[in-house]
Amino acid sequence: MTLSQNHQKNLAQRSTSYVALGCVGAIICVAAPAAAQDQATTLEGVVVTDSTVDDGYKADAIKSPKATAALIDTPRTVSVVTRDVIENSASFSFQEALRNVPGITLGAGEGGTASADIPFIRGGDATSDTYVDGARDVGSQTRETFAVERIEVFKGPNSAFGGRGGAGGTINIVSKLPQAESFIAGQATIGTDNLQRVTVDVNQMITDTIGVRVNGLWHDSDVAGRDAIYDDRWGIAPSISAGLGTNTVATLSYYHYETKGIPDYGIPYTSRLQLDGTGVPDGTRVIADVDYDNFYGLVSRDFQETDVDSVTFQFSHTFDSGWAITNINRWSHARDNYIVTNPDDSAGNVANDLVWRAVKSRNSVNDALVSNLGVSGEFKTGGISHSVAFGGELSTAKTTNLGYVVATGDSTCPASEIGSPNYNCTDLYNPDPYDPWNGSIETSTTPTVTRADSIGFYGFDTITITPKLLVNLGVRWEQFDVSAKGTSRGVPYEAENKTSNWSYQAGVIFKPVENASIYASFADSATPPGSDVGEGSQSINGTSATYDPQITRNYEVGAKYDALNGALSLTAALFRTDTDNVRNDTGLGEIEIIPGTRRVDGFELGAAGRIGPVSLSGGYVYLDSEIRGDGDAGNRFPNTAKHNLSLWSNVTVTDRLSFGGGAYYTGKRYADTGNLIAVPDYWRFDATAAFQATDNISVRANIQNLTDERYIIKPRNPHFAVPGAGRQALLTVAVRY
Repeated sequence: MTLSQNHQKNLAQRSTSYVALGCVGAIICVAAPAAAQDQATTLEGVVVTDSTVDDGYKADAIKSPKATAALIDTPRTVSVVTRDVIENSASFSFQEALRNVPGITLGAGEGGTASADIPFIRGGDATSDTYVDGARDVGSQTRETFAVERIEVFKGPNSAFGGRGGAGGTINIVSKLPQAESFIAGQATIGTDNLQRVTVDVNQMITDTIGVRVNGLWHDSDVAGRDAIYDDRWGIAPSISAGLGTNTVATLSYYHYETKGIPDYGIPYTSRLQLDGTGVPDGTRVIADVDYDNFYGLVSRDFQETDVDSVTFQFSHTFDSGWAITNINRWSHARDNYIVTNPDDSAGNVANDLVWRAVKSRNSVNDALVSNLGVSGEFKTGGISHSVAFGGELSTAKTTNLGYVVATGDSTCPASEIGSPNYNCTDLYNPDPYDPWNGSIETSTTPTVTRADSIGFYGFDTITITPKLLVNLGVRWEQFDVSAKGTSRGVPYEAENKTSNWSYQAGVIFKPVENASIYASFADSATPPGSDVGEGSQSINGTSATYDPQITRNYEVGAKYDALNGALSLTAALFRTDTDNVRNDTGLGEIEIIPGTRRVDGFELGAAGRIGPVSLSGGYVYLDSEIRGDGDAGNRFPNTAKHNLSLWSNVTVTDRLSFGGGAYYTGKRYADTGNLIAVPDYWRFDATAAFQATDNISVRANIQNLTDERYIIKPRNPHFAVPGAGRQALLTVAVRY
């Protein structure tokens, strides 16, 4: 295969939707360069394909117009959770889907950090580094998978590709959009813990080139192994595309999603000194020895309601030359409204078998508008080929947070707060979430308002020097302006921060054979204060506004191999990540700078695809994190497990029968930089079996957490740890015509 033919093949394999991770922050995307006119129907991004995307367990390309090469020639680690993995593992929420990605742990919100999705990638907080179809999704949310085609996780610093942030990596959620075919699909699920769920997915061609798609969801459920907690939600996502199968495609999509439930701040810590008296540093805390079913909140008081609306317009045109232009404009509105009980031990009550029902609250609204414009294509300089993507991005966002003032009584838990009439404190071992609490709730009169604007320009180039030697280069300049006004711990403030940063990525790829690559790469990222627009741990206030951007650099060598005629992707990577100006959420509503540097040395092994009748997806990640410098030097960084394993597999027994399951392991994690609060490691196992009853109807059974392992999924400094869900059995009937 010639050099030019090889690149045409790579380009034809890659990007499918015209919005993708690369379009970030504000976002101007680039359409993936198309090959010749007769290849248009094989490109799903510049021109949407004529059939539904079906990756199985293996993906060959990221669905981003900023991609300039196929995954095997991309010099970084990328994990993709495909639609088949999401459905087979019964991953109904974003957080559940992420358990299928090695190297990701979950954090918990408190104080200034919203109670929402908080993924950590290689130890880096990616709360504000999540994208939907390439557009940064800042508003705090608890996301669903009913309208998700796949989830792409980019590991390591990613500012060149994604803009501000991305210290540990970034996540792109690819939406289900119209395909050039007609089908009707639906799933109905019932399960233990009162789970009931229905999803629909209807795609219809109105004309030869106009298609509409509607995805819908209704879901009600309690949470297995957690008293009184429930999680109800519904959503709808219609979209229409004109020009399917042609060189000019326009898509208009709308997304609406609502949740209603009780948020869970888990169980309290207690002082280790109070347990054994000596032998441990002051401040060491351990998880209270209680039933993991215990819920210390109040059904009469606690609640969480979220809603999300977004409208996206995407346009792309591919010229006969193969060059393409893409524009995306997206408006989003996200609201996160809750009062949650924090099982507080700040007054030492747990040692006396009591828990103070402290409160955290939020009522935030985030509005964001993004616009992306990009160009991509191929050209030659002499005998050297270039696959390029370049463009610009604009965004503006505003978050208004107006919490609640809740009467929670005396934190020392005197007799008047225990039982009638106040119920502000409860028994450590036998809390009653149905206590008739009758305290007062008032809306705060001092909102916090955060505004952010950004503009960025980027360029990427994969240079084919010879068929065996490629160079990947990327650069971005971004200006980010943020301001905030509010009250921090009772003190009013007004703050602003303006930064401009250059970010880079570079890699060299050697291809000993066409289906293998060996690479070495460098990438960095810049995370300025306020990069989460008031929705996460990077919030800006009177103190943090003076901080310099957090700078992260990653050095990585790795290898990728598509085995078994491309059916199985095998990857390996060895990396070092250094971060300066590390900002850490203390858990007390304050952001501190950690002296010195955070270093993470690690390696990752991954596999995705098929070996005969066995489909598998997952891998193993080793992370050796260390704080280097003064203060907590030598300690491990919070929420960074040394060992992390995720493996999902499915075995096809006959044309109609299959079975499989998942194995997940997360090592010991610390909740603080002082390494005084630790949660133990755990194993979790899932199981599944499916039967294809007819050509159109299938039945699947899932058992989540097969052994009913009781473990901590979200540690939080300094108050609480959130248990993972217990065992749950599910039965799903799927129909497709």
